[in-house]
Parts: sequence; structure tokens; C-alpha cells
Amino acid sequence: MPTLTVTTDLIESQQAATYFTNADRRVMIGLRATLEMLRLPVPEYARRKATGVTPAKAALEAYNRDNPPTPSTVLADRKPNSATA
Repeated sequence: MPTLTVTTDLIESQQAATYFTNADRRVMIGLRATLEMLRLPVPEYARRKATGVTPAKAALEAYNRDNPPTPSTVLADRKPNSATA
């Protein structure tokens, strides 16, 4: 069986990046799986995004920590229980 040399020029082209970033997510999953199985480098556009909190959610959580919501109703103190009094 002859040995073939594989270049990544096509997969790293701008046309491929445009195609794969606009394609269905399953196509991108297939691309990543194929490249990983063949032990070829995965282009930057095909890499997985970092897991964790999104920046918008992190900003909202920081705002809520700095500005805790005030309760809309004030609850009265509980009356003592007659069984324990």
C-alpha cells in the first residue's frame, strides 16, 4: 500500500473556515473527530470553546453580588410556638 502525504493547507484555508463555521454543529463535530482520529492538528476555528460561565453571565452574577435584591415584602417576626413556651 503506497504512503500518502497529507497536507493541511485546504483545511486551514479561509474557505474551509467559512464553510465549517456556518455549517451545522454536527458537521463541525465530525470534522474534529476525523482530525483527532487521524492525529492531524485541529485548526483554531474548529477547536472547542472553553467550558465555564459565559462573560455575560459572570458580569450579571458580579452585579447581583454588589447589588443584592431587596425583598418586596417584609415578613413579621414569627410568633413563639405555644407548645415550647
